[in-house]
Amino acid sequence: MNITVIFGAMAMVGAVAALWWGLTATSSKARANLFAGLPQPAAPAGPKGTIMHGVGTAARRMIPHQLVDGLEVKLVQAGHPYGLDLARLLGIKVVLSLASAILAILIGQPVFGVIAALVLFFLPDYWVMSVREKRQDSIRSKAADTIDQLTICVEAGLGFDAALARVANTSQGPLTDELERTLSDMQAGVPRAQALRTLGDRVQIPEVRQLVTALLQAQKHGVPLAETLRIQSAEMRSKKKQHTEEKAAKLAVKMIFPIIVCFMPVFMIVAVLPSVLNMIANW
Repeated sequence: MNITVIFGAMAMVGAVAALWWGLTATSSKARANLFAGLPQPAAPAGPKGTIMHGVGTAARRMIPHQLVDGLEVKLVQAGHPYGLDLARLLGIKVVLSLASAILAILIGQPVFGVIAALVLFFLPDYWVMSVREKRQDSIRSKAADTIDQLTICVEAGLGFDAALARVANTSQGPLTDELERTLSDMQAGVPRAQALRTLGDRVQIPEVRQLVTALLQAQKHGVPLAETLRIQSAEMRSKKKQHTEEKAAKLAVKMIFPIIVCFMPVFMIVAVLPSVLNMIANW
């Protein structure tokens, strides 16, 4: 068997194995909740992530800080999918790009190797951004219902911390996970105001940031929390309705391109082509 094919297959198998190794290195949920909103620990969570963590740590020193900081923010907003931290994600990016470059060089395509290395290096960034968008959409859709539950709990006589714990224990979803992390921060000794600000910075959704600001102002000026939560819930539902109407209004514009490209040619063939053929035949 050709030695180039053997090395190419080994490189591809190594890349897939390294990718799986990095994705399956999950961290403890309690430790993730405790350090939510705080600087991530530098030590890997387990033995599976040691190699990826080492490669990512070494790569972090060479990659520009603008790219690393932006990726770290996106990773936090995505909720650390599969327990990935920044170091392991950078390790995956480096291993994928190097494996593709080595494979392309072995088969005699160095230009293709450079292109593939660049594409595979930035491909995890696109994946993180897509996960972040889906997570933020889920949080935005559940925000009004979650605030309604908080309002009911506060009006029933529970304190804000107890109401937050009640909602976190009786619902599921990304917003519930963020509330659990905020509650863990407060139980770990972080002041409520700082924990709420961290929640807004971590989620980066205008509705949640507005809610956090309103809660901080209510706490500062002594306004009842139930009234503040009720007002914020009504505003969130109004914004959700406006967002739905905006998407519906854009639908007609988005349908123009598929209609022109896919529907109009077929319609012209079916409606006009027979007449043209008859004219040609009678000519």
